[in-house]
Amino acid sequence: MDPRGNRDAGPAGTRLLGRLAVPLVALAMLLAGLVLLARPVPQEDFGWFAYAPLAARPVVPQGLVFMGAETWTGVALIGAGLLVLAFWSGYRAGRQIRDGRIGNGQIRDRDDDSR
Repeated sequence: MDPRGNRDAGPAGTRLLGRLAVPLVALAMLLAGLVLLARPVPQEDFGWFAYAPLAARPVVPQGLVFMGAETWTGVALIGAGLLVLAFWSGYRAGRQIRDGRIGNGQIRDRDDDSR
């Protein structure tokens, strides 16, 4: 155990990999989501329709958006990757504050009246 009571995690390389595993996985999720969104979407074929008379005004679809499974998967991967990165950065910031690495030991509880 080290002086702070933490277990010795082994060689420095193992500790570094452990600290970087979560953000690397999150970045891989973000990259995979961006790749899925950047891929061209194939045209859907709805079959043959007879000729219809032209409308007097332009036809605008009302809230109808076709997104394929790959697009939804890309959006989900990006969202999950961002959530994991947000969790990880908050966790790391909290650990640094708790361990006294941020604030030079000047962090006090609100109930501390010795100021």
